[in-house]
Amino acid sequence: MEAALLTIVRIALLVLLWAFILLAVLAMRKDANRAAGVGRNRGSGGYAAAAAPVAAAPVAKREKARLLTVVDGPLTGSHMDVSQLEEVIVGRSQACDFELGDDYASSRHARFFRRGGDWFIEDLESRNGTYVGGYRIDQPERVQVGTDVKMGSTIVRLAP
Repeated sequence: MEAALLTIVRIALLVLLWAFILLAVLAMRKDANRAAGVGRNRGSGGYAAAAAPVAAAPVAKREKARLLTVVDGPLTGSHMDVSQLEEVIVGRSQACDFELGDDYASSRHARFFRRGGDWFIEDLESRNGTYVGGYRIDQPERVQVGTDVKMGSTIVRLAP
């Protein structure tokens, strides 16, 4: 009788432990989505609302990117000519090709690279992630001229 009761108590504790782990994971996922701006209404003034008009501009898709520009963040207005480059490493470190000056960006946060006439961005395992059009990326993603890319608290954009 005591062995059966002990087994039931062990199973109950195990179920409680897994329920706690599940709740913790769901809370972290909800916080990550909130930080990324996923699920916000377009009219709320959040990051997703700011990215919507840019994605709808069909003219910007045909233009070639010549500049990488900081449109929001600590170094707003700084830019770099990328028309002759094949790759640009972006991050907080001075060793990067394009320094963000953002405490929330990783040392080597992301890599812009060109394949043919298209630019792609790849997150370099940054702590806070890289967001294209309001969505966190986990693999290389094509970036068109005018699309906002968020790294830390900085937003950069490829410009013609």
